[in-house]
Amino acid sequence: MKLKAEWREVRTRIEAALHPAKQHDTPGFAGTVEDDREWVVVYRTANGFCCMYCGLPVDFEDMLDVQTWADEMDVRTYYMGL
Repeated sequence: MKLKAEWREVRTRIEAALHPAKQHDTPGFAGTVEDDREWVVVYRTANGFCCMYCGLPVDFEDMLDVQTWADEMDVRTYYMGL
C-alpha cells in the first residue's frame, strides 16, 4: 500500500483536524499555552501499544511505557482506538 503523503504530512493533517485552532476567540478564555511539541499518534495493538516516531515504529508493552517514553522524548501523545 502506498501512502500519498509522507508521515510528517499525515501527522500535520491529524493535528490540524483534531486541534484546528491554536487560539480561541471565546470570551473568558484565559489564553493558550504555546506547546510546540510534536504530536505522536499511539494506537492499541494485540500485544500492547505502538506508534510511529521519526518514520520508525515504536512498540510498548503497557500504558506506563508509553507515558514514560513520551516524557523522555518530549512529545505529546494522542491515543486512537482505545
